[in-house]
Amino acid sequence: MTSAPVRFLFRLAAGPRIGFGHLVRCRALARALEVRPLVSIRGGAGARRTARALGCDLAGGGALSRADLLIVDDPSPRHTATWLRRARRAGRPAATIHDLRTGRRAADLVIDGRVTAGPSCRGGTALLGPRFTVLDPEVALARAARRPRRAARRPRVLIALGGGAHVFAVVQSLVDGIARRAPGVSISVAAGFSRRRPPSLRGARWLARPDGLARDLAHTDVAVVGGGVTLYEACAIGAPAVALAVVPAQRAAIRAFAARGAAIDAGALVAGARAVVRAAAAVAALLGDASARRRRSAASRRLIDGRGASRVAARMRSLARTAARGRGHRV
Repeated sequence: MTSAPVRFLFRLAAGPRIGFGHLVRCRALARALEVRPLVSIRGGAGARRTARALGCDLAGGGALSRADLLIVDDPSPRHTATWLRRARRAGRPAATIHDLRTGRRAADLVIDGRVTAGPSCRGGTALLGPRFTVLDPEVALARAARRPRRAARRPRVLIALGGGAHVFAVVQSLVDGIARRAPGVSISVAAGFSRRRPPSLRGARWLARPDGLARDLAHTDVAVVGGGVTLYEACAIGAPAVALAVVPAQRAAIRAFAARGAAIDAGALVAGARAVVRAAAAVAALLGDASARRRRSAASRRLIDGRGASRVAARMRSLARTAARGRGHRV
């Protein structure tokens, strides 16, 4: 008799308004678990299309009753609590993933990879702090592959703020500001997951990377990022980062990284032209100071090592197997 694999169900929120960071994080965790992600999405048809494009299967009715572990990644405490109650009624253990100061609900396992989350506690039922930041396993590979820039090579800047309308509205100004202060720089802009056609760009090129930006971050000299997953990826890889909050909730993460010397805080997009000017000036300053780039890179790599997903996956496998054995499900 062969052993059946453990089964995971991901419940997450995604969409143009909330972003796709929770979906990307669940896909990264599924890769660390070595399973094809089965997802239930709080979001519209566009979010479901994006999930399928990223290689996820959409869960149907009864998926929770067949799962060995429910994993909830939703910034709404109310929706998280609803799914925890469903898991309890179904007799299934649940893990929750938190960030951006969202409240922690009682679950069998709590993961909070924020740099301000503090050390793990509660007898091992909470995995807290940057050792447990869930990033795609590709990030660890890109971290190992990163090399110092050759002096003769054209400097590279990667802008990765997402693909929402608010980002599209400022990206040309940001590109112009960087090019004016650092002539000759090569600028790439990640298009994000927006289904809108990106506007034409002068002095830069659009990138469409459905499998992530890890390799691009490994070969960039400075990255301009928001305060979400890409900030953590840039820091783990060691790409010097200028952080610009896309939504107000990202300000806390950016301030925490800046306080540790791991990123430069350029403010928030809601500040409009002032934040764009600060971001462009910070990029140019880093490009002109190799020692500052090395210091930022070293500080960020010390803070985030990129192996959090494997640590979280190991704990989740153990929890799921224990629960499955308790129900007589051989694993």
